[in-house]
Amino acid sequence: MTGDPTASASAAAASASAAAAAADKVAGVVAELAARVDRYDALRDPRAVFAYTYFRLTSDLAAALRANSLSFRAPEWVADLSVALAAGYFTAMDAIDTWLGPVPDARPGGEVLSADLPETVPRPWRDVYAASTVRHSYVLEELLFSMMAHMSYDLPLALRVLAARGDIHHRIADFHRMNDLLASSVDVAQDEIAARYCRRLSSLDRLFVRDDELFTNYGIRVARGLAWFNCDRLLDPGASGEAMGSISRSTAAFISEFRSPDDWRRRRALQVLRGLIPSRRQWPPPGTPIERGGLPG
Repeated sequence: MTGDPTASASAAAASASAAAAAADKVAGVVAELAARVDRYDALRDPRAVFAYTYFRLTSDLAAALRANSLSFRAPEWVADLSVALAAGYFTAMDAIDTWLGPVPDARPGGEVLSADLPETVPRPWRDVYAASTVRHSYVLEELLFSMMAHMSYDLPLALRVLAARGDIHHRIADFHRMNDLLASSVDVAQDEIAARYCRRLSSLDRLFVRDDELFTNYGIRVARGLAWFNCDRLLDPGASGEAMGSISRSTAAFISEFRSPDDWRRRRALQVLRGLIPSRRQWPPPGTPIERGGLPG
């Protein structure tokens, strides 16, 4: 016996419609990220590096949803997570912009300390912004530090937002499919980041060997898995306070270990190499389109 072809066609149409609606929702996040990349590039703001990376990876998610290529069981949930996750990031960036003020020439110059930023900026993003203002900051660092804040802090909080609307544990298969997509996009994204902001990014990758695992297939899976675990901790009244403290501190600990490792030999070697290797930062010329896969975004 075979199934009802009419029912199968209706189910397929409903699935495609849900995926298209989810893709449209994520496309709104992509558009906002593109606008921020343009603005940060124009200001030569180090936040451009992660904003572009985020744009690049979220573009892939929108495309996968539209093509329904990963067969998400609940594409609307995937889109809602993308929107909730981006909302945390946008709120943090807007708080930094408010502190910086509307006039670029009047913005603070030189090195900024995390404590200089207001508490309206979540602590992990204060730590990331302060780290980007040091005299010898590398593009790779700005990418990794921001990814750490986004995955270790923003993501568990976004998952908690969705958990407040209904149990999320039956969505873990779709969460894993998102991991697959993001992990598979890393190598291409890294090439595009290098082309846009630092053509010698691979040399910095060698400089920070063992420290850049966060931006790898394995690193993304581990970080996102830990975010799911920390969401569970946040939902447990007996563990939520400790969990919130942990995710608030983890980015600062990551930055500290990255720039000043416990091993004194590595710490000394990095200090010497920082003095010898320039940042090699570059900025795209004004009007440069945002690229995705070699095509305008």
